[in-house]
Amino acid sequence: MHSVEDAEVSASASYTPLPTLPAIWLVARRQLVEALWTRSSLVMFGVSLVINTFIVWSTLQPQNQSPNGHSAIGNTLAFLLLFVALLNSQPAVGIAAGVFAGDKERGCLLPLLATPVSNTALLAGKVLGAVIPALLYTVAGIIIYLIEIILLFGPATLAFMPLGLSLAIIAFIPALLIFAATVASLISSRVATFQSAQTYSSLITTGLWLIFGALVFVAAFFTLWIFVLGVLIAYMLDGLLIILAARTWQREEVMAKQ
Repeated sequence: MHSVEDAEVSASASYTPLPTLPAIWLVARRQLVEALWTRSSLVMFGVSLVINTFIVWSTLQPQNQSPNGHSAIGNTLAFLLLFVALLNSQPAVGIAAGVFAGDKERGCLLPLLATPVSNTALLAGKVLGAVIPALLYTVAGIIIYLIEIILLFGPATLAFMPLGLSLAIIAFIPALLIFAATVASLISSRVATFQSAQTYSSLITTGLWLIFGALVFVAAFFTLWIFVLGVLIAYMLDGLLIILAARTWQREEVMAKQ
């Protein structure tokens, strides 16, 4: 009799931990839902659309009217694509800066840390939850940018855009977002307040944007393969950074301070 009862208690108390990928998505989905439709994200997206429209018009209009402007309009279109992508990807840093520090201030971090989710799955899920909303806003911004070019300057203007460089920029954006979000999440897990996390993260990611812009300049005026190599290295660094951050993160120490 006791053996049957013990078996029932053991069966009810046992559980099967989630595999890594479903655990990552579970954490990311919670973060994504919270971040995608916030008022600040929507306001930033609306403001970025206004800024994009003004800069596209003021930059391309003089070149479009100049007899010699068409020779440089291709690189200008590529740089504007870069500008639009970076401007609309900014929410990733703000979201990632609050994934741990913000949860800590709201008092909802400890229940998440107490779950049987590995550090890698937890950190990767937080990063993914910050990157996906920013990617969606970035894709929407790029589509609107292309529509603006067609409406303001005609479909023929798109033919001047360098295809290889444009595709390389689009491929590099997710890698850059993942890297920036991972750095911001790592900072967020080690500071006490959301404001501190956002300040430090903004300083670091500003340097990343400058490096990215330098790579685009090199690719536009010298050779494209350097930029493609930079894209591949960026994705490799993303994976290494997430693994390193998960292994060095002192989860138990964070729980003890709550």
